[in-house]
Amino acid sequence: MGALIPWSSDGSDGSIPELAQRAKQAALHRGCALVRGLTLDEDAFKLLVRSLGDTADHRFGEGQADLLKLNASREEGKIVTGRGPLPLHTDGLLVGSRVDLIILYAAEFSDAPGSGETYVSDQLTAWQEMPGHLRRVLDEYEIEYLVTERGYFPTVPEDWYAIPATRDYGRVRSLNLATAFPPDVTPRSWDVRVKGMEPGLSDRFFAELDTFLRSERYAYTHRWEVGDLLIIDNQRTLHGRTAISPGGTRVLFRGQLTLSDTP
Repeated sequence: MGALIPWSSDGSDGSIPELAQRAKQAALHRGCALVRGLTLDEDAFKLLVRSLGDTADHRFGEGQADLLKLNASREEGKIVTGRGPLPLHTDGLLVGSRVDLIILYAAEFSDAPGSGETYVSDQLTAWQEMPGHLRRVLDEYEIEYLVTERGYFPTVPEDWYAIPATRDYGRVRSLNLATAFPPDVTPRSWDVRVKGMEPGLSDRFFAELDTFLRSERYAYTHRWEVGDLLIIDNQRTLHGRTAISPGGTRVLFRGQLTLSDTP
């Protein structure tokens, strides 16, 4: 999974928009693609995002589809833009918004090894090879979510609500879910459960599912360097992040795109 797109600052590898288009196409075929060594301010990043496709329908309480700053905020109650870990998830899931591509750019980064990293899971291969007892739950049960970070997700239901565990927008049929926050992590952005399943069994299911999806066979973990541009196919993969360390600095620009045509 994944592709590294060469880039030289002297322009011999093409312009930044040309490289972004190459990375986009690579991500659509390989799950994710990386370009290193770019220099982008906020306006340049927004122009780059808009040059790659249509921005996704924005339904969040912060940022916009062409730029959200994941700034490792220390403000109490900030989770998605905060410093804790984020479990595997698909963007747009909780708000019912279609997101085909995620664009991430490292504007600032300095952290301890293992901290502030982004991991990406090849969910299509994992789903195909998933043990039967895990697949059966996704096939036969409903998955419900309770959103607790209301400031980031202001428009979603205030009680538990079900979301189909699969989706198909015409390009690829894939898993449509978020796994659970570790039990020792608070506050959390969301809680998740298997509807009708005893709570302990539901918790064990999500712990086992997360371990499987994040196993070495399926997951790539990216340690950021300033200037990295990572484009992720949100239909072919799931993604998350490790916690930022107390002294760490991590500012990523994020854009979200919806593809108008099947590539």
